[in-house]
Amino acid sequence: MFKNFKRSLKRAIIFILVIGIISVIVITATNLFGDKIIKAKTTRILIDADSGNEIDDLFAISRALIAPELELVGLTSAHWEFHPEAGDSSMEISQELNEKLLNYTENSAIPHPRGALGMLRFWGDPVPNSSKAAELIIAKAKEVSGKGKLNVVTLGAVTNLASAIIMDPEIIPKIRVYSMALQYDPQGRIWNKNEFNVKNDLDAMDLLLNTEGLEMHIMTATTSSKYTFTKEETRKYFYGKGQPWEFLHEKWEQRFPRNETWIMRDVALIEAIISPDLVKSEQVLTPPENLQRTVNVYTALNKEMMLADYWSAVNKNIRKKAK
Repeated sequence: MFKNFKRSLKRAIIFILVIGIISVIVITATNLFGDKIIKAKTTRILIDADSGNEIDDLFAISRALIAPELELVGLTSAHWEFHPEAGDSSMEISQELNEKLLNYTENSAIPHPRGALGMLRFWGDPVPNSSKAAELIIAKAKEVSGKGKLNVVTLGAVTNLASAIIMDPEIIPKIRVYSMALQYDPQGRIWNKNEFNVKNDLDAMDLLLNTEGLEMHIMTATTSSKYTFTKEETRKYFYGKGQPWEFLHEKWEQRFPRNETWIMRDVALIEAIISPDLVKSEQVLTPPENLQRTVNVYTALNKEMMLADYWSAVNKNIRKKAK
């Protein structure tokens, strides 16, 4: 009996020592290589945004900047010329706002080149409207090693991305596209291209849809229409909290002072990338006039959980800066 007790005690002590050694190794590895481990799990994204068009682009970009799950490797400016407030150069308005936001968040080191002034050109076939933005997309895609992909997030007209693909088709297998674009009825499986981002460069969107092997994830205007913010919320969370949050609230007041709510379509796309469990994604065929291949379409989202995730991330960032 006593020998059995000693044997059991010895096994228990050995077990505890082994667990202790493993714990020390894990803690040491985390302390020494924690940043590298976290970075390895980070999703690298490049955002192409028509930030001057509405206000949700700026909200989406700021959300991406504070997300530990994302690493923003580039921010490019898109045009939105088919708008009454576009002026002579809508792209330059987007560029100016992008630069302000990066400055307010102390992220000016992130590459942020200008995009095309307008749509793709056309001479029998689409011709690229080349820009520094398109060049950056190509360069960042070529940095990806192995079977990895650069995640290109388009929040406006897809001119810059389409131009990059025409300029260098070899990047096609190296990019994964997330687009806020189009309308789609999942019940009738009916597409509708009568959507602002698409109409600002229909040829560019058709080029993406017709590009075999290009991975696409689409947040439609139909699905994202359910994701709304109230001005009261932004005032409550942003007012008096410093930059960039006051900047976002001010832009709402300046651009749309009479709107007490706003559909945050672009934020919905960023939240879907961060938390794919909060959306429903289906593989569907492209529109019948395009090359028939499958693309991924977000057909439903959990509005309440996505809103909670957004405001939680903002509050966490504000508290962190206040320390």
